[in-house]
Amino acid sequence: MKTARRRPASSEPAAAAPKTRGGKKTGSGTPMTQDETPGDVPLPPTRAVYDRDAVLREMEMLLGRPYYGHLEEFHGSPTAFNEADQSRYDRLLALYHDASAGQRPLLIAAQEHVTALGLVRTRCPGFEPVVDLIIRSAVLSMRTGTPIAVPPLMLHGPPGTGKTHASRQIASALGTEIHAISCSTNSDAQALVVGHPTSWKAARMGQLTEALANGMSAQPVILLDEADKLVTHSSEKPYNTLLAALEPESSRVLLDEFVRVEFDLSGAIFIATANEVAALPDFILDRLLTFFVAPQRGDALLAVTRLIAERLVGELHGGVNVPSDDVLTRAARHNPRRLGKLLRLAFGYAAAGGRAALTIADIVAAEELVRASPQARPIGFLAAHREEGPDRAL
Repeated sequence: MKTARRRPASSEPAAAAPKTRGGKKTGSGTPMTQDETPGDVPLPPTRAVYDRDAVLREMEMLLGRPYYGHLEEFHGSPTAFNEADQSRYDRLLALYHDASAGQRPLLIAAQEHVTALGLVRTRCPGFEPVVDLIIRSAVLSMRTGTPIAVPPLMLHGPPGTGKTHASRQIASALGTEIHAISCSTNSDAQALVVGHPTSWKAARMGQLTEALANGMSAQPVILLDEADKLVTHSSEKPYNTLLAALEPESSRVLLDEFVRVEFDLSGAIFIATANEVAALPDFILDRLLTFFVAPQRGDALLAVTRLIAERLVGELHGGVNVPSDDVLTRAARHNPRRLGKLLRLAFGYAAAGGRAALTIADIVAAEELVRASPQARPIGFLAAHREEGPDRAL
């Protein structure tokens, strides 16, 4: 393959300049000077989540010549690639012409983040130790002006305890994006983390590296949902691949196999969830700070039920009422995962009866509807000739 030559400096589009407000450079993390006015609030500092120069090198290796940017159209016909190389070149081209030149904002905490996390603490009973850890990290960031640093977390416990919901609430409170990956439906661990080279059929970037490239933050929350159910090929060792993303040193230089460019995931906040941590290898658990989330009971479960009901009332534009305590107490027999569905069905019964308020009878009717449908419910004139399936508890 030909050695790539650097193109003339005049033909290369300039990298994105530091953003400014009021004529002052921002994005460096330095405090305001005496010459600045209160309106000259600096933007958050940024970090390169990938090396733009490395992207250019890979493009030029594919082309076999320098890349001339906006002058490409004057240098003859486009290079003919096979389908796989064309897909890779297109992805490299998008990375190179990224509007922020590969830079993404870091997460420097402010009082508003600490306040929002305090609300998460009250709205997610049972997750207080987890949220307290995030709050301490935010306060440290606020005092030092350094990016929030949170070790990879593992939230484990029975299904329906709100692990995924709490993770999303934490991301929202921090004002960062969340990339949720369902490990239970993933059949290729390498595709999950670093992708495959073009020699593979239907090769593409890794889900994690692509999420970082397409995202708006150098520090997103990456939710590895049901990490204990990661399914893959029998010959593959999926958790070995995941290890590279969890190790601080290797995550800084995580090589995407498709574009052959290193990505920096070291700022990402990893939250894994699991029902059974015994299914995970020790070398993964050793790198995760583990919290057990017990099923909610008593007042805590009632509080969660009220929060779910209030959220649902909001989704229904206030056309229904927040249920009374006696109705909520009846609904609180069920775990949070099922409550949303149960309450929505119950509100349907109330609406059909011309009421905005739920009754216990509405809850019971919704329970019976769900309990009677472990599989598709038979309807029509043939229903009488079919056996009904056994009742299934909510």
